[in-house]
Amino acid sequence: MKTFIIKSLIFVCLLFCADRIIGYGLKWLYDNQKDEEYFYASEAMERQKCDLVILGSSRARNHYNPEILSDSLEMSCFNAGRSGHFLMYQSAQLHVMLSRYTPKWVILDVVPYDFTGGNNYDRLSVLLPYKNHKETHRFLKMRSEFELWKCISEIYPYNSMFLKLVPNLKNKGTINNNGFQPLYGYYKGQKVIYDNDSIKTDDDKVEEFRKIIKLCKDKNIKLTIVTSPFYADYKKQTSTTLFVKQICEEERIEFFNFLNDVDFDDTSLYHTVDHLNANGADKFTKKIAEKLKYN
Repeated sequence: MKTFIIKSLIFVCLLFCADRIIGYGLKWLYDNQKDEEYFYASEAMERQKCDLVILGSSRARNHYNPEILSDSLEMSCFNAGRSGHFLMYQSAQLHVMLSRYTPKWVILDVVPYDFTGGNNYDRLSVLLPYKNHKETHRFLKMRSEFELWKCISEIYPYNSMFLKLVPNLKNKGTINNNGFQPLYGYYKGQKVIYDNDSIKTDDDKVEEFRKIIKLCKDKNIKLTIVTSPFYADYKKQTSTTLFVKQICEEERIEFFNFLNDVDFDDTSLYHTVDHLNANGADKFTKKIAEKLKYN
């Protein structure tokens, strides 16, 4: 029994050491990304200190050209949009940013399904590499009540990332220091028609939206909410846009809704039905810049 206990302790120690060595190696790989998704995520949360920050999903990353906004508003600008990640992730981003600096202005791009997108909390796993920021803990617990316990392992935050981490240690020449990712090509399909909004509203997401507004007010940050264009015909306003409009009116926050905007009823401006191409992004950014400058 004594021999068994000694061997078990040795095995546990070896396992612990292996976890630390491999985990620290994966962390080094993550921290030294030179391109693609992980680089931009770290740049947004841990390094950039721009006056104006754009938050949102891929529609934010593909729709807002920071150079145009910087020239128009005469302030530095960073596009922190991240593909496939929505309101909870954006709130986490903002909290981490505010732990080291305070931007003057935040633009939050909301999609028509931001409050009704179902349970996509599992996507918050992308915050695991930032577990050392206490601001992420509340959001990681939304994924699982055991998530922080799992983070005792240094390997766990980088689970399944290895094959993506290695190729991006080298700068492929596609990097854009302001976070913007223009899309090229034209959408050739038909206009999508949305006639209802049947997915149940997630009250937690509505509450998180209110928290973002309060946080910006407490930090004296100007906040502007935008729903950027779709090549779609929305017969009815969605639950999200109705909630956003109502809350923004209550809180006296600017809200610009470009759903069904006739200026963007043109397939030559789109890459897909819900993403503007580079030409569309420049046209949209110029239009939103004019509104922001005027206000």
